[in-house]
Amino acid sequence: MTPDQSQLLKDIDRLRAAKNFNDALALSQKNIHSFTPTWPLMLKTAEVYEDIRDYKTALTLYQRVHQGVQADGEKSTLSTVVAICRCFIKIEDFKNAQRLLSELSAKFPDQLEVMLHTASCERHAKRLEEARNLVSAVLKKSPQYAPAIHELGRILIEEKKYEEAVTVLEANVRREEFFGDSIDLWIHALGKLNRNRYAQDVLEELMKKHPNTLEFSYGFAVLANRAGEAPLARPAYEHCLRLSPQNFRIAYEYGVLERVEGNLKKSQELIGRALSLKPDNPAALRTFANDVKYEYGDENFQRLNLVAARLTEFSDIEQVHLHYALAKAFEDVSELDTAFRHYALGGEKKRRIEKYDEKNATHLNRMIPKVVNKANLKATGDHGFKSDVPVFILGMPRSGTSLLEQILSAHPDVFGAGELKYLVGVIENMNIGKMRLRMGDEDPVFPYADNAGWEARGEKFVEKLEKLAGTPYKRIVDKMPGNFNFVGVINAILPNARIIHSRRHPVETCLSCYRIHFAEGHVWTYNLRELGRYYRRYWELMRFWRTEFPGLMYEIRYEDNVADTEGQARGLIDFLGLPWNDRCLEFHKVDRPVKTASVTQVRKPIY
Repeated sequence: MTPDQSQLLKDIDRLRAAKNFNDALALSQKNIHSFTPTWPLMLKTAEVYEDIRDYKTALTLYQRVHQGVQADGEKSTLSTVVAICRCFIKIEDFKNAQRLLSELSAKFPDQLEVMLHTASCERHAKRLEEARNLVSAVLKKSPQYAPAIHELGRILIEEKKYEEAVTVLEANVRREEFFGDSIDLWIHALGKLNRNRYAQDVLEELMKKHPNTLEFSYGFAVLANRAGEAPLARPAYEHCLRLSPQNFRIAYEYGVLERVEGNLKKSQELIGRALSLKPDNPAALRTFANDVKYEYGDENFQRLNLVAARLTEFSDIEQVHLHYALAKAFEDVSELDTAFRHYALGGEKKRRIEKYDEKNATHLNRMIPKVVNKANLKATGDHGFKSDVPVFILGMPRSGTSLLEQILSAHPDVFGAGELKYLVGVIENMNIGKMRLRMGDEDPVFPYADNAGWEARGEKFVEKLEKLAGTPYKRIVDKMPGNFNFVGVINAILPNARIIHSRRHPVETCLSCYRIHFAEGHVWTYNLRELGRYYRRYWELMRFWRTEFPGLMYEIRYEDNVADTEGQARGLIDFLGLPWNDRCLEFHKVDRPVKTASVTQVRKPIY
């Protein structure tokens, strides 16, 4: 190695130590062909790509070094081959990783990284006992070895031992030379325990203590964003971008946050920035597509189709994103048959990734009328919490629920809380006659043994609403569409709650659902037959509520709302028992997050 190359490698390591990975990468790339042999600098470049988690590129470079050194008649180092194994595992190519590890284990049975990577392959194959034994052997030799602690955390999570996993992983998170990979895993384990607030508080503490450590600021930004605390998440994301201006993931997630918050110009700027860093990212292309109008031959259309030409190179979920982006683009240029084909392909692939138990869903819909009916509720002799604060907007997704909530939220006495998941946890194990509602909620608000009454359940729901709103409001809206399953239960625990049923033409509703890639849930929307059957079950259940509890629901048609916005809005406000306010007609100016697929539409006047 020449003296100049030796100094260059030291300069790159100095930049890496300062976490200035962009400059380290630029320096290595600028000089990578300036020296002979090139292998030492190529190896260092691979390490930098690992630093920025571009494991595919790192793997390619490690393999080139490995093959090049052998072609020169020399032996490749153990560390290079181990790095190749490490990258295989990072990209989840366990087959190739195991192949290499089998050879290494025979030659170096006591090498720590070889043992640890073998443990990762065993964990992936669900041989958890073998994986744990290997990790224990590594930790016996080196008790503070951070990658082994991380792997132990992964095994504990596979075993659903989340408390133990948190304790193990937090040692990596809080150590002076912390192990960055463990943060995501630690947050995941805490999420399973419903301790996201604890994770957020710890990361805020560490972020202040180590302001130049990207992982702490990023982890805090993600959790604050999930908690709906955009004013906290925004400056954290800004700080992350200053620390790592070329980070695609940060730019993209920050762009999504601004989109939800209604700052569409800022959102497009950030997502455009993300695409300039990673032009072929399918998720960013799909999100970007939502707010642009494609035209034949324009830059956006060309970019999308160039990426789509490499469709098979992407993972299954990335292909789903691409199909939905392509569907939107071809819809914009009026190639509707092609667009529909992409919706079908995207939906088919999404259904293979996320399973849907239609049999169980059908059983639930058939059981509800048998259990939650007027006779059974009366026989229980219980009574609910008489608060008129809660307002429920329910119905099918894409039926106009977001528009209704946005109109109501424009009123100064109304707080729009979005799609809440509180109700299922509150009603879990609720008594109705001689029966108990079992919704399968993993985190019920009331333990089974408590056998909480209806009033306590209604009061707890209102307490959660008011805590979320922060300041007092006369009405607080929960617009979770799926609450249409619980109309009778809502009336039992909250007899004074207002219930609004948003309706839309069945074909329009189903087609709109089919064209959306939902962030979570709604797995029945990705297959037309399942979607049609789901709609029919929904409609039959709404007919039951209408017959069993006449006059309980205020029903409004989306088409009427569009045709006569003021008249319908006045009817809604009157139903809520509030005085009219002209701000309800300027709903598109309301500054509040909308975390649904309707985020773009509700920022515009009726059209």
